[in-house]
Amino acid sequence: MSAPVNPFLGPQPYRAADRERFFGRETVTQRLVNRILAHPCLTLFGPSGAGKSSVMQAGVIPLLEEAHEFRTVRIDGWLAGEAPLARLVSTMHAELELGPPPEQAGTAQALDAALELASQRSDRPVLIYLDQLEQLFLPGRDVEATGALLKGLDALARKPVRGLQLVLAMREDYLGRFRDRVRGRRELLEQGFRLGPLTVGEMVKVSCRLATEKGLPSQPWSEQEVRALMRQVRMAGQGEQDDDAEVQAAFAQIVCRALWDERARGQAVEPVAAEPMVHRYLEATLDALGSDKKRAARRLLEQHLIASDGSRTLLTEQEARAELPPEHADEVLTHLEAAAVLHAEQHQGSRYFELGHDWLARKVFELKQQRIERESAQRQRRREAAERRRLIILASAAAGVAVLMALLLIWAWTERAHAERAKTDADLAKQEAVKQAQDARGLALMTGARDLQSRGFTAMATKLLLEVPEPGQAHWWTQLAHDFLKEPVPEVTFQGTNPLHVAAFSPDGQRVAAASMDGPAWVWRVDGLGTPVALTGHLGVVTSIEFSPDGQWVATASQDATVRVWRADGTGKPVVLRGYEDTVYSASFSPDGQWVVTASADMSAQVRRADGSGKPVMLIGHEASVLSARFSPEGRHVVTTSFDGTARVWKADGKGSPVVLKGHTKPVISAAFSPDGHQVVTASADKTARVWKADGKGTPVVLKGHEGDVHSAAFSPDGHQVVTAATDRTARVWKAAGTGTPIVLEGHADSVMSAGFSPDGLWVVTTSLDRTARVWRTDGTAPPQVLKGHQGWVEDARFSPDGQRIITVSRDGTLRVWKAGGPGIPTVFQGPGEAIQSARFSPDGSRVVTAGIEGVARVWSTNGTGAPVVLDGRAGPLSSAAFSPDGQQVVTAFGNGSARVWRADGTGTPVVLSGDLLTPIGSAEFSPDGQWILTTVRFSGAPQVWRADGSGTPRVLGYDEALSARFSRDGQWVVTASARTPKVLRTDGSGTPVVLLGHEGDVYSAEFSPDGHQVVTASADKTARVWKADGTGTPVVLKGHGGDVYSAGFSPDGHQVVTASADKTARVWRADGTGAPIVLQGHLDRVSSARFSPDGRQVVTTSGDGTARVWRADGTGLPLVIQGCESEVASAEFSPDGHQVLTVCADGPAQLWPLEVSDLQRRLRAVNKDCLPPDVRRSYLDESEEQARSGYAECAREHRRDPLVRPPPTLKLLP
Repeated sequence: MSAPVNPFLGPQPYRAADRERFFGRETVTQRLVNRILAHPCLTLFGPSGAGKSSVMQAGVIPLLEEAHEFRTVRIDGWLAGEAPLARLVSTMHAELELGPPPEQAGTAQALDAALELASQRSDRPVLIYLDQLEQLFLPGRDVEATGALLKGLDALARKPVRGLQLVLAMREDYLGRFRDRVRGRRELLEQGFRLGPLTVGEMVKVSCRLATEKGLPSQPWSEQEVRALMRQVRMAGQGEQDDDAEVQAAFAQIVCRALWDERARGQAVEPVAAEPMVHRYLEATLDALGSDKKRAARRLLEQHLIASDGSRTLLTEQEARAELPPEHADEVLTHLEAAAVLHAEQHQGSRYFELGHDWLARKVFELKQQRIERESAQRQRRREAAERRRLIILASAAAGVAVLMALLLIWAWTERAHAERAKTDADLAKQEAVKQAQDARGLALMTGARDLQSRGFTAMATKLLLEVPEPGQAHWWTQLAHDFLKEPVPEVTFQGTNPLHVAAFSPDGQRVAAASMDGPAWVWRVDGLGTPVALTGHLGVVTSIEFSPDGQWVATASQDATVRVWRADGTGKPVVLRGYEDTVYSASFSPDGQWVVTASADMSAQVRRADGSGKPVMLIGHEASVLSARFSPEGRHVVTTSFDGTARVWKADGKGSPVVLKGHTKPVISAAFSPDGHQVVTASADKTARVWKADGKGTPVVLKGHEGDVHSAAFSPDGHQVVTAATDRTARVWKAAGTGTPIVLEGHADSVMSAGFSPDGLWVVTTSLDRTARVWRTDGTAPPQVLKGHQGWVEDARFSPDGQRIITVSRDGTLRVWKAGGPGIPTVFQGPGEAIQSARFSPDGSRVVTAGIEGVARVWSTNGTGAPVVLDGRAGPLSSAAFSPDGQQVVTAFGNGSARVWRADGTGTPVVLSGDLLTPIGSAEFSPDGQWILTTVRFSGAPQVWRADGSGTPRVLGYDEALSARFSRDGQWVVTASARTPKVLRTDGSGTPVVLLGHEGDVYSAEFSPDGHQVVTASADKTARVWKADGTGTPVVLKGHGGDVYSAGFSPDGHQVVTASADKTARVWRADGTGAPIVLQGHLDRVSSARFSPDGRQVVTTSGDGTARVWRADGTGLPLVIQGCESEVASAEFSPDGHQVLTVCADGPAQLWPLEVSDLQRRLRAVNKDCLPPDVRRSYLDESEEQARSGYAECAREHRRDPLVRPPPTLKLLP
């Protein structure tokens, strides 16, 4: 009898030998083959476990070898300590049968020679497939050796060799590191192919086919049964009943393999659960490590990857390695990750680990509890044995009363001492237990908050983060607070009882209304307070809703063939407008509020008095349903659209014949007048929008380019532009005249349902079936803000009349109110379209001055309120701006060779410090007493000192070009940085400069110590140096960086120096050069600057990787990653109190970021007025059902909302 053959491999990749049982990837395999053949180099990426290796080895490579006679060079992994380029050359020699490799295999010449030899041996094409390249970017890998391989691959990709194809495969969470390393190597970056996991539906078919056709013996599996199993291993956040949900491939393979084995043994014949299979798999995975490594792995899992309540926690890779024996760390982590027991994600330049599934966490928790119980039982047995020994001793001492008494006295004294020690130990243990429980609760809450945010429920995540005890001591709290506050979060969420689909603001912006698919219409206060008004009475879907111009009334249209006009406060009875024979699609007020125009499926539009009196004006002529009707801005005309493919412009009084706008070939869905009423824009299912003259004259402008039905079209407030929304997943902004190329707003993952301009015309809001709304700049620059969190289609969005808020409504039954100005942090300082060159705090930290490249400086309040004071010099590009020591003045430096001194409040006339108009001033700063100005010339020339009041002639300090110049704290001296020779000069120009000789490269910066006795310099020679300011003695050389040192600065007490370098690190040194530096490592590109906080406990760094980071100066803990720039962060500085950081992006704005926990808590509380739903409270706060409902009701009452008016919201959170 043949041995059973399990057709499922588990978490291992399929190989060529497994090709017969590799199903379900035929289409993607062929697409990948076509892409490989079309391009000399292809980057293949996807999530861990998506099947990249399997598709290549069981699908692509056999197909290339059979159909195209490829020879294959394949490397599956990269060993630490082995030069990767030498590995590639050696593998080419072995697999292409080129003979032994040369002794110097790790050179570009050896790679060229191998390729040349391969071409000579055969004209068959060659595929070089390099898998798991992410291993080369792990911590500790040789950066230079990896760089040599990438350089060699780039050379191969550039060679004009016919039939040479490269495939570079890696996990997508390492794609950023790869791109950073190959920046500028276009051939390696140009072509990418993302491979995603199989879906539930696909995996069901594959699994059933494998079990039936390839298992021995065959097992017929039920699709319904397997579908239930696959849904249990879907990706987090994917729909529970969605066959398109992606599966976690490793776990899918694990449970299928386990199920097949159990059924082969005659077990598990009933519907199955995945969790027990995963538990058994975990035990087998740990057993495979062997006893020593198994103990280390279990200790890591039990003590560091689950909380006290059994939930998953996070651990950085650095922390994980520290908890494992060094000799076992690599093997244990690699084994657990390959087995999918551990899941890794990118984090701040490194990675963090968590258990791969909640089921694994539960099993680890169970193992931990069993171990604790075993150890407790062992301790109890040891205590009992000790007690028995003690009694034996006492019994043997009973020979004499005196001895017995003495022993009893000794025993009593000893027991008392033991009891006191036990009490002390118990108190300490209790304190430690309380702290551990608090830490565990904090970790669980932060993990839950991160989980909620990743699923789009950021508002709920902010609430959960506020529940963390002692957030200042929590490892990740500040980073999470920043991450959440950077996202757009709704101010408030209003819950209807049924799906919502249209919404409106009141004219004063204080109330919002929404129409329900099956139930009442609603009116809420926009601030979230009070009880909503339910407009109940319609017997069908409410199709439209609109406030009257005075905000006192609301008009609704319905599928029940009526229109109703309600008091907005819900009092009284509505005016019911009857007389329709079918659904009424829209009802809209006239500008004076006296009339309502309606559109109906009975092919009519009607103009009715809003109070219901009189006879309607019947607009008859359309040959199919009328879909919309709107008044013109002056109220004398009406435009209607119809399923008959036309729009019509009527006189509102019904007189005369309508203007028929004919030309669309399919239904016209919407129409709107231009602000001046002279034009009409229409949107149609024929994939076009058209701009017509309202009087019908001339030829319409056809806005053509969409590839799907155009749902909506609207004019900008000035009438010069039109925005359209279409089912092709895009919105487009066109010139209304039809000239030029439209701006395509692309990014939605499904049909775009609506698009509208902000009142100032600078922004567009779009809604989509992808469950998001997006806010775009009208000019298409900058990525959109994504308003996410809805659980159903987002059907409508509107700006408030003042442009400060946005409302969205969704099929999930909610209306959300968002701030139009963006997320809670950062505070952005930037004029319209302005690129900021510099930004500085005022001495008291209450203001910021920015210098714009267009020549305008602005003084802003750091609390973000009020308009900035504009200091408009218009004397050429501004390079810098800085406050005087008393904060009353500002000095600005211009590219035309002048500086200007202004009153900080903008009053008066600036003092002009005018020099050589041909030499742009690079920087200007006040002396410590505010009486003098120090300027540097941007390209050539010595620094100059001017009187701040503009009197007298400036002093020129020396003759050499200075890249930078700084005053000493007493203002008596200036230190300059220049080509290799920093100098210390007297401010009054007297005496001989002190020349600091020793650097072997350009000196980028020079700065005095706080006491003025020392100077620190940073140089291209990879060192910083600490000198005595008088030039005596030998400098302290701070050596260790691997690249140019761009900046160096003292700590406030002068005892330390922080440096920033091209080697991607900053370092904190003792100023006297003793001891080893603290290395601040994590940036992915050069570190351009580093500064201490005012108390010296923190350091802020800036980098070309687009981030600033705030570190503890002692190097402990994780840095706060501040990510707000699209490109390099040009500068960063702490506020005078150290509570905020001000950054400047090389591509535009200045940004202010809070650091204090109390400030972040205040912002988290203010950003959203929702209450945690009961199901979230139960899941994440571990409350009972009664506690959860009580907590929700208490929160609702605090906001003056009645929790009984409507049921609390629920979130579909748990798998």
